[in-house]
Amino acid sequence: MEDYRDYEETTEEKVEEALIGILQYGESAEDTALADLQSVMSFGQEGVMTMNRGVVLRMADGTEFQITIVQSR
Repeated sequence: MEDYRDYEETTEEKVEEALIGILQYGESAEDTALADLQSVMSFGQEGVMTMNRGVVLRMADGTEFQITIVQSR
């Protein structure tokens, strides 16, 4: 089993930059901070108490991020 201390800490800014790179510029996730992504689950699968849709990202370094999806138009 890998030790979480072997990974550089993932931050909100790094996740934001990774998502922009992937969605806007077609970068491979392997070339971003999301290369160490351990799991992706929907809010429903995770039991997140919200009316919004979204996903929970769990990173190998132990950090967790929630991304909410809200339609604006």
